[in-house]
Amino acid sequence: MKQKQEIRQSADKKVIQFFSSLSDETRLKILLSLTDGPKTVNGIYDYVGRDKVSLSAISHQLKFLSDIDMVQHKRNGQEKNFELSNDFCWCIIKDVFKHFNGDSKKFDGCCGCLDKKSEKRGGGKN
Repeated sequence: MKQKQEIRQSADKKVIQFFSSLSDETRLKILLSLTDGPKTVNGIYDYVGRDKVSLSAISHQLKFLSDIDMVQHKRNGQEKNFELSNDFCWCIIKDVFKHFNGDSKKFDGCCGCLDKKSEKRGGGKN
């Protein structure tokens, strides 16, 4: 019982971290910049807007996102290429943008995640 409670508390903390990270405009823009594929810090800086935030702030936010495993990086010589972590269902963000852009008339699930879960339980598409 105590182990289940600890797992639940850990999950709660991760959910809060995930949504808190999206509540910061700079972090959200960083994540959106990476939806097109891996980018260097300077590539992210260009996407977010050099006139809007400092390079130091981008690096700080990338460290935060990396510490909570939302982004990962690969070294290419002296350069780091950042990309979205595969540990998250990024279609959550896509679905939110679809909703607020007025494209929410038909909910087709999160990249088909709900359909796949339904199929595992013996159900199918309606």
